[in-house]
Amino acid sequence: DSESRVMSYPEKKSDNPGLLGEAYFVGRRELLMWINEFLDINYTKVEQMATGTAYCQVIDAIFPGTVPLSKVLWDPKRDYDYVKNYKIIQKVFEKENVQKFIPVEKLIKAKYQDNLEFMQWMKNFWDVRYDGGDYDAVGRRNLGLKKSRKKIAPAAPRLNASRGREGKKIKSMSGRTPAKKKYSSRSSGTSRNSTKSRTDSPGRSSTKEKKLVAENKALKTQVLELEEHIGVLEKERGFYYGKLREIEVLLGGEEEEAMDKKAVLDILYRADDDDFEAPADAEGEGEGEAEEYVEEYEETEEIVEEGETV
Repeated sequence: DSESRVMSYPEKKSDNPGLLGEAYFVGRRELLMWINEFLDINYTKVEQMATGTAYCQVIDAIFPGTVPLSKVLWDPKRDYDYVKNYKIIQKVFEKENVQKFIPVEKLIKAKYQDNLEFMQWMKNFWDVRYDGGDYDAVGRRNLGLKKSRKKIAPAAPRLNASRGREGKKIKSMSGRTPAKKKYSSRSSGTSRNSTKSRTDSPGRSSTKEKKLVAENKALKTQVLELEEHIGVLEKERGFYYGKLREIEVLLGGEEEEAMDKKAVLDILYRADDDDFEAPADAEGEGEGEAEEYVEEYEETEEIVEEGETV
């Protein structure tokens, strides 16, 4: 049962580690390696986890028989499809009494930092709860796809029937004898004018189409540039956020001892596992500010200690 699985793992880990728990220091590469090996898939980005499909399989492995695989959307295209997968996970959590809030609205936007943190939590949850038995990920996926196809299959005859009815309508309409029209000299003149206007319109429409295509291309290029810029900004945010958390852990562990200046500076100027470094123009300024901050902190501690001694 689930209780025996939990007790078989080290007590230091928990289903819901705190913000500064060791689970949230697992790197992107380790997470992708874990999910790809366990589910036999080939994800290259953390953002791909946003669909919720992989999470459904992880939960299926942890709580066998609780995930209705036929209801899982295995190839969702839109964010509202992702929501359906997260609803399945949430129902299993409620049934198994897992106290975890799933930030669905954030995850379905496929932002790096939000999906990284939830993936880190899920990896920790899997470490704690999974019993280590064999899990046929490909077989389970195929089973889910097979069941979902069976549910969809009966709808086909109705589509054919509707097409048949439409065919009859078209046939009956084509069987009618079209009414004869009388043309006068005036009407023939009008028809010639309309024909002329029709011949002129293709040239205008093609020019308009070319203009629209060019505008569309320019907008797409602009969107790609903005997305790339946003990706860099999000990466920077994650980079500095991780450093602040490490420094917070370091400060929390020192208690009454003097803070290690070198340890703080090492954290500030170390590259992460993605080989991301602080921008070159910020390094010179940041180094001086960081050292001043550390020196001020040490001076403050000395003043406090002198006051306590007096």
